[in-house]
Amino acid sequence: MHSDADPTDAHHIDASTVDASTVDAHPADAQPVGAQPIDVRTIAVRTIGVGVEAAGQPDDGLRFDDTGKVALDHIYTQPDPQAYFNTLRTLGYHIPQLAKPFFSRLIDECRAQRRLPPTVLDIGCSYGINAALLRCDLTMDDLFERYGGQPSASRDALLDRDRDLVRAHRRPSGARFVGLDTSEPAISYALAAGFLDEAVCADLEQRDPTEAERARLDGADLVISTGCIGYVSERTLARVARAAGDRRPWMAHFVLRMFPFAPFTETLDELGYETVHVDGVFPQRRFASAQEQEQVLDTLASVGVDPRGLETEGWLYAQLHVSRPRSAPGRGANRPVFGQQPAGTLTGRRA
Repeated sequence: MHSDADPTDAHHIDASTVDASTVDAHPADAQPVGAQPIDVRTIAVRTIGVGVEAAGQPDDGLRFDDTGKVALDHIYTQPDPQAYFNTLRTLGYHIPQLAKPFFSRLIDECRAQRRLPPTVLDIGCSYGINAALLRCDLTMDDLFERYGGQPSASRDALLDRDRDLVRAHRRPSGARFVGLDTSEPAISYALAAGFLDEAVCADLEQRDPTEAERARLDGADLVISTGCIGYVSERTLARVARAAGDRRPWMAHFVLRMFPFAPFTETLDELGYETVHVDGVFPQRRFASAQEQEQVLDTLASVGVDPRGLETEGWLYAQLHVSRPRSAPGRGANRPVFGQQPAGTLTGRRA
């Protein structure tokens, strides 16, 4: 289980690919002073560029998982992130960058309501990418340049440089970051670099957390992910939620459209959550090959999702789902999140 290596260098993002109602996106309650609306279209265009070539690369040597996506497991098990970033750069992976302003806004809300620096748990954290972006105010392009240089640097040299970066950006009032992943090499690097404050290396699809793991998960205020759904099911989310006892953390998950979120919504509802599906779509990455695109289109068809104008153009797309405890201050069935009203599942709906 790790953050989806389903990258996004981007293609022609324009008004036809994102719901216009996302332009004035902002949180409904506890909005930070001076916060600006989150414009999904602007984020996408500025982050991933325009006019990048779509799928069509050769299939030679590629392996695919059960969903039809290319298998990239090898990039999560290296002692440092260089293979991860070199591979994902070629696929245009930028979903953590697109997620960053939404996570930042939720972190600010947590801080405003709880009056303490929040603890953020990243499910499928891999090398601590989301934490690095949020803690050190970096972009994905910064990370691609940082780890994609030639010749390759040693792990020790990379760690020394990363520790200096974290020290330069660490603030006493900043959020704490905890990672959850099954890759010991990736999570060890993120801890050693200082991107993560704590970590749990465990497969919560298969078992409950141990007492020691539960203690690390217990303090989470916000649970985030940018691609692990599909690798993990609602079982992992339920175990994470229960680890906090009666104090449920907020959640925000970016999920590929090929993975219906309804089972997660139902499980979270039973645990006392209210879930909203935020309008708009987010390009995750370019397809690695024509075969991968064909297989994913078959998967989308099997779950009733219309890919026209989106995945048919050569890119995998994600949607954002935000879940909060029904007892959270200011929450209610008719209160918007990021300017969007609660909606039924968006499965099959074109943005």
